[in-house]
Amino acid sequence: MKKSKTKHWIVILLFVGIVYGLGGMTLLSNNNMKVSEIENRQLATFPILSEEALFDGSYFQDIINYYSDHFAQRERLLVLSKKIESYKGSQGEDQVEIVLLSSEDEYIPDVENRDTIMHQEEKKTIKTAYDLNQRVYNFAAKDIERFTDMRPIEVESIDDDTLLEQLQVTDDKTLEGQRKNSLLIIEDTIYEIFGYTENACDYYASAINSFAEKFDDNMTVYSMVVPSHIEFLTSQKYRSLADSQADAINRINESFIEAIVPINAYSILAKHRDEYIYFRSDHHWTARGAYYAYTVFADKIGDNAYDLDRFEKAELEGFLGYLYYKNFNRNVKNNPDTVEIYHPFVENEYTVTTQGNRTINLDLINMNYAKKSNKYMVFLSGDNPLSVVDTDLDNGRKILVFKDSYGNAFIPYLTSHYDEIHIIDPRHYKKGAITYAKEHDINEVLFLNSSVLISSNKGFANYIKGVSY
Repeated sequence: MKKSKTKHWIVILLFVGIVYGLGGMTLLSNNNMKVSEIENRQLATFPILSEEALFDGSYFQDIINYYSDHFAQRERLLVLSKKIESYKGSQGEDQVEIVLLSSEDEYIPDVENRDTIMHQEEKKTIKTAYDLNQRVYNFAAKDIERFTDMRPIEVESIDDDTLLEQLQVTDDKTLEGQRKNSLLIIEDTIYEIFGYTENACDYYASAINSFAEKFDDNMTVYSMVVPSHIEFLTSQKYRSLADSQADAINRINESFIEAIVPINAYSILAKHRDEYIYFRSDHHWTARGAYYAYTVFADKIGDNAYDLDRFEKAELEGFLGYLYYKNFNRNVKNNPDTVEIYHPFVENEYTVTTQGNRTINLDLINMNYAKKSNKYMVFLSGDNPLSVVDTDLDNGRKILVFKDSYGNAFIPYLTSHYDEIHIIDPRHYKKGAITYAKEHDINEVLFLNSSVLISSNKGFANYIKGVSY
């Protein structure tokens, strides 16, 4: 009996020691990391005490978030967790697999109607590609009538059927895969399986419409929606796992008011699909992919795009991106990406306003990230609330770019055409973007975002709406 009590107290003391030991290590570790390279996101900052935050409870929640993001050895433990998670999967002989990212594999795209949809679908778990396609069909069918009744708007449309013929889509019978969740891995390449809702597409378009309506005719507003890698798979068998991004982009473009000018980056990317325009281990396009989109944009603004060899090229080898850290696939690890960089030839100064409201000067292509794991951050030093590029062109042209991280590899090309480039990431910017544009006499705005981010939920559009004053 005495031994039993002793063991009991030893277990308690060990547990308490571990808990307080980790807490003490966190306090003493001096962990000043601001970005998680593994998760590719900004880490929480320690909150500023205010009366409002204290009484509404957000101050203490922000402290919890801060310690959750900064406990000792956090990055190493995340890597260990992902490695353990990677052993849950199985892989076919053809090196094709679909990787589990969450405990439940349910396709419920519309957050606002989640409860209704789950009730109607009886929370059916997706086990096959057919299940996924059927769910997508059911969701899309509800909006077909509303879609056909919409007032047609003249836009540059993407003919998906013609494009598929151009891509020479095949149904390769030699490929065999197993659906396990939302990442498709084929040999050494990882694809995000894309899904969209018409509701989210309409909402994103409405956010840009509302922004444009607050200016007079002197403001030109452009929109570029960038498709992701899986859209250009040539195997129909696996491409059919995802929704058509051409349909999603067309849906957005057709919902714009006449003041919005859509930029069709889709077709130029499809044309160069066999080149290195997307990373194999990351969800971003490469600087080469961004370049081809830039050529279309330059033509739309009435300028001639510069040839790619006009820019000084550099390469960073050994890049393993965000999607690799979701599953730690061995084939991907053994064939890492190369980050191509095309340095601007126009002299410029790059100023960043951080989330802590500090203003710092950096290089537009920040080679300090060349030896870090997230080498994509060489472009613009990642995502910041507000950044400004002041070039030596002195042509008086100014543009405001609303962007997610896809814009980071694209913006350096704009230095060849604009005197000033103002950059807002609405996920982090907390002020009025319309007020800012008017104060700085800006008369061109470009919304450049990934289709994955904007067409499956309303989150990013809400950020745009939140700063549209």
